[in-house]
Amino acid sequence: MNFIQILACPIFIYGNMIVKDMTPIQFLMKHRKLILPTHEEQGSIPKTYKKLLTVLPEIKNIKQNTFKQYMPRLIEIADQIDIETKALSQEKAKLEKDLKQKDDKLKTLIQENINFEEAVREKDQTINELKDKNKELELIHKIDPVQKIDGWNIVKGKDGYYRANRKIKGKVVSVHIGRQFNIQKAKNKIQVKLRKLMINQ
Repeated sequence: MNFIQILACPIFIYGNMIVKDMTPIQFLMKHRKLILPTHEEQGSIPKTYKKLLTVLPEIKNIKQNTFKQYMPRLIEIADQIDIETKALSQEKAKLEKDLKQKDDKLKTLIQENINFEEAVREKDQTINELKDKNKELELIHKIDPVQKIDGWNIVKGKDGYYRANRKIKGKVVSVHIGRQFNIQKAKNKIQVKLRKLMINQ
């Protein structure tokens, strides 16, 4: 029976002895947290076995020669388990670190997206407010091309400027008002034009 078979065998027979439901190595592995520190403390296998008889009475079911045979294998297996456990712990730590970094990055991206959406909403709100204000200004300054002020026709030229036109003594007189139409401003400019015309008459 080789080492692998020994580990796999549910009942191990050594001479006329049967270790209940476990092979010797399985029994030693089960109690390794007690056996290994005891061995390290005692420094030899015989002393370890003797000490274990007092702290682990079940060890008496395994003869000392059997214990001596399997103790080195227990140490070897335990060392290998420790190596693999440390490797797994390091890999786990690395994966947890990578996961945390990715999680932090995701949270940052989510926050940046939230900030971007808020900025877009604020910009859209500003644009809508400007549009509403512009509409109000257009309503204030909008004027019918045939509307008259004090007998003067108000028109908007292709160049975007407003002008007041009126025929006086058979001659068309034009008053430049500007790009933004304002009734009071138009009236003032018309009055200035009329005073100039009276002076020149």
